[in-house]
Amino acid sequence: MASDDFDGDDKAEWSSRSEGIFIRILHKHVKMGELDSKTTFIKRHWCVIDDELFAETNKRYTIPKLKSKFNRLRKKYREFSDLIKHPGFDWNPVTNTITAPDSVWAAYVKSVPGVKPYRKKGLENYHLLGEIFSGNTATSQMHLSLSQLSPTSDDERELSENLIKSRVHVDAPKDDDLMDLAVECRKEKRVRRSLDQTSEHIPKLWDKLERYLEICTKVVIQKLEKINEKSCEPSPKTEMYSIQQCIDSAEAMGDVDNDTFNKLMEKIVDLEWRKIFLSMTDDRKRAWLASL
Repeated sequence: MASDDFDGDDKAEWSSRSEGIFIRILHKHVKMGELDSKTTFIKRHWCVIDDELFAETNKRYTIPKLKSKFNRLRKKYREFSDLIKHPGFDWNPVTNTITAPDSVWAAYVKSVPGVKPYRKKGLENYHLLGEIFSGNTATSQMHLSLSQLSPTSDDERELSENLIKSRVHVDAPKDDDLMDLAVECRKEKRVRRSLDQTSEHIPKLWDKLERYLEICTKVVIQKLEKINEKSCEPSPKTEMYSIQQCIDSAEAMGDVDNDTFNKLMEKIVDLEWRKIFLSMTDDRKRAWLASL
C-alpha cells in the first residue's frame, strides 16, 4: 500500500513530459562524463541540471527532489532489466510490451510489486536509462557502427535503437555504497544462469538481430527505389518540344529572315506546332516557313 502511495505522489509531482525531459538532460550530462563515481552528480552539476529542467518545464523541483527522482529512476531501470531477463518473460523491444503466462506474472509481481505497471507497457525511455545507469560503452559502440545503415525517420530510428539496446545493458548497482560488491555478485550469478539458459536466450537474441537486419534491408531498398525514380524524372532543362528548341533549330538553319521568324514565334506558342516543327527535316522546315 505504501508503495502505491509513493508511486501516486511521484506521478503527481512528475508528468510524463517532465520525466522525459529530465531523463534526456541526465543522459546528456552522463555523456559529458559528469557522473561522479558512476553513482550520482556533484552539487555543481545538479544545479546546472535543475536550471536546465526549469528552463524547459517552467517548474523548479529543487536538488533534493531531483536526487530522489534520480534514485527512483535507477530502481525502475533495475527492476525492469531484471524482469525482461527472468525466465518465462518475453520482451518485445519494438512494441515495448512483455508477455508471460498469468501465473508467472502473479508470482513475480508478488515478489516485486514495482513491476506491476509493466504488464500493460514496458518502461519508457529504457534505452536512455540504460546508458545513464549501466555505463555500457559496448552499447554506444554498436549503435555508432550501425547508425550509417539505420533508418532516418523518428519512428524507425527509435525502433533501431530499441533493438540495439535490447538485452545488452548491464544491471545498475542496487546499492551505491556496495556497487563493486554487487557487480561481482551479479557476474557470478550471470555465469551460472548462462550455463542453464544459453539454449533459451541465444535463439531469441538472434531472432531480434535478424528482424533488425530485415528492417534495415527494406529501408535501404526503399531509398534506392526513390533515388531511381528521381533519376528517371525528366529534367526541366531538357523539356521535350520546348520553345527554346524551336528557336535553336530555326537559328541553326541560318537563312530565316526576321519577318518569317516572327511568324514562327506566333506558331510555336502552341505545343502541337512545336512538335510538328521539330519533327520536320530542314528542307521541309524551310518550305513550311516560306508558306507562312
